[in-house]
Amino acid sequence: MLCKDPYFVDKSAMIAKVNERVKTKNRFLCVTKPRRFGKTSVLNMLGAYYGKPYHSEMLFGGLSISMCRDYALHLNKYNVIRISMNELPGKGASYLDYIGRVTAILRNDIREAYPGLCDEEFLSLPDLLTAIGDEFVFLIDEWDYMFSQGLYQENQRDFLEFLRDLLKDRPYVALAYMTGVLPIQKYSTGSALNMFDEYTMLNFLNAARYTSEIQHKT
Repeated sequence: MLCKDPYFVDKSAMIAKVNERVKTKNRFLCVTKPRRFGKTSVLNMLGAYYGKPYHSEMLFGGLSISMCRDYALHLNKYNVIRISMNELPGKGASYLDYIGRVTAILRNDIREAYPGLCDEEFLSLPDLLTAIGDEFVFLIDEWDYMFSQGLYQENQRDFLEFLRDLLKDRPYVALAYMTGVLPIQKYSTGSALNMFDEYTMLNFLNAARYTSEIQHKT
């Protein structure tokens, strides 16, 4: 874990800015930065903070977020759905293999978390998640991987529709936080993902001040 390193940057206060969006109409965030700028580290931090399977008081108790007013309100209160879109099913795989792998992993995780739910009764993931009746935090890493890598170009619209159908206007979405390299507007010129507020490394929720707290642990 990064917080165990001798030197680390306490970025946890930015969680308070994300908390302001939870369960609001502005609950869709997309952060686009070049590679190696810590997007996945922040995603992992959010997962540890929001996720029910964790008991994160010891992790966050000494960090900046613990001083924020709503620290305990969202701490470990949600089931988190984390998707890494840069994981491919194998060489020569088709788009259907790619998106089928994502769908299969999600269904397996849901089946494990909700063993009493017969997921085979539901043809689509949105129907399945709606039937569960819980609210979820979605963390989607490198959402634009197939675009930036030039993969499955003939299916790019299908992929946008997959994300739209999964997330847009769904009551089970408490928060959706995506990372990427290139802006959504470059690909989604219509209404598919227009619910997202997009931020870059220059304007991410006024978070520059949160990244300067370098601490030394002895």
